[in-house]
Amino acid sequence: MRYTVILSSLLLCSACSETSSQPAVTPNAVSTIAPAPATAAALVLPDAKEATQAFLVMMDMQEYKNAELKLGTCIPAVDAKHPGQVACGVALKIGAGTSATQADFYRRGNKWVAQPSSSQDKLPFPDPKLR
Repeated sequence: MRYTVILSSLLLCSACSETSSQPAVTPNAVSTIAPAPATAAALVLPDAKEATQAFLVMMDMQEYKNAELKLGTCIPAVDAKHPGQVACGVALKIGAGTSATQADFYRRGNKWVAQPSSSQDKLPFPDPKLR
């Protein structure tokens, strides 16, 4: 029963955002919308193959050659111990099964290394980018 209330609320909220009107902006109008702030340096992320390999090494699961890791939301790692360390939501797919968690990634030389994330409180879980 409680899921019905939650689901109904979510559907109502999504319907409101789809039907809410945006302010009209004409070419000669002065916009009152503040420009988006410039983002800090873009995050450098491993590609899917590099992330999968680093994650499997961290988990001591190198025997799973058909595993695939998908990166979700990524942010600069909280309390980073390595330059360029990023925290990401991840989904590991092995065969028909998928498991979601979080991990930090950083470069050591020319290889990517994964470690358990210290940024759990800053990353969404479940990660909407992993749906």
